[in-house]
Amino acid sequence: MIIEIITTGDEVLTGFTVDTNASWLSMQLLEKGWQVRRRQTVGDRMDDLTDVLHERSLIADVIIFNGGLGPTSDDKTTDAVAQVTGAPLELNSDWLANMEKKFTARGRVMPVSNRKQAMLPQGATVLDNPIGTACGFKLQINKAICYFTPGVPNEFKQMVQQQIIPDLQQKYPSGAAVVRRYFTFGISESALSDQLDPLTWPEHIELGYRSSMPTIEMKLISQHGDADFATAEKQLLSVITPYLVATDTLDMPAKLAELLPGSLEILEGSTCGELLTQLAPAIPQLCADYHQHLPDSADELLQHIQHHSRLTLAVGTAKDQQYPIALWNGLHGWAQTLHIRTLDVSLQHRIVAFAAQDMLRRYLLEQPVLGEYQTLQRTESAHRP
Repeated sequence: MIIEIITTGDEVLTGFTVDTNASWLSMQLLEKGWQVRRRQTVGDRMDDLTDVLHERSLIADVIIFNGGLGPTSDDKTTDAVAQVTGAPLELNSDWLANMEKKFTARGRVMPVSNRKQAMLPQGATVLDNPIGTACGFKLQINKAICYFTPGVPNEFKQMVQQQIIPDLQQKYPSGAAVVRRYFTFGISESALSDQLDPLTWPEHIELGYRSSMPTIEMKLISQHGDADFATAEKQLLSVITPYLVATDTLDMPAKLAELLPGSLEILEGSTCGELLTQLAPAIPQLCADYHQHLPDSADELLQHIQHHSRLTLAVGTAKDQQYPIALWNGLHGWAQTLHIRTLDVSLQHRIVAFAAQDMLRRYLLEQPVLGEYQTLQRTESAHRP
């Protein structure tokens, strides 16, 4: 099945509005086993709209068209559909009454321009919009089943989840695509590529990378959910396991909250509360304190916290882009000083906060507490057995 997404609007095409709808929709469909084949953005020129709709409807099986259903003159999607199909626009009296009811409930009279939103191509099936005034609609155009949706994100997402995906599931009960995500820390995208790209991957398996500091997200995508996927995953893990911090979803604070047996104490020096900000919403049994004058070396920081009776995670004072981090469990302790190469101070803080959480994650999973890092230089380490 070929699924394509077409987004319309000069504001999207020029970059004034970021198209988050298309990326969200691609992920929603992929979770159901359908991988989007193509995404396009087109402006508000009628010729461009009709050209892309005609061309892609001859190729795709499903098109989800987003935007251009508003009441103003630059909302041309419905008129473009009428031109491509030759179907006249007809007043949908049910949707007109729905809009009028919404305006009445708000204590307003419906503007005449909104009547345009009830004019739909002959033969179209209405997609309900319980939030806004722009209904969506579904129509077969050439080869493609086409869904036309409003651009307002909350209206669009509700329409997709409650109507479009269920409708697709009736027509295409099982998507064949399988996707799994892997998150690594402490290794660069280029270093991963150097090791992984020369390997031979099973047919129909795609390997993808996405840098999202401080982690690199990797994806394995298979168009056929078969044994080849397990083979590909085994090969991938043989390379990335030393740097792997999560699979499928990355939520380090939630993972730590799940693993923690009791309370956790945080001492944070030079990261401006970044570690506390990330952990506090997920870990209610958190005791935290800001210390302006914590030690600036790993060994001294570990000495500073080793009198604590409960699990303690500390980030010391930075010096020349070097941050000490220490973990103490009441009996044993580990510490390291990491040199963060970036000059972006806020990014330094995010990286250090993640490295501290990684130390805690490793400890709670009974792994070596000090991880292997290529992108971070460990200048000092300490251990209290």
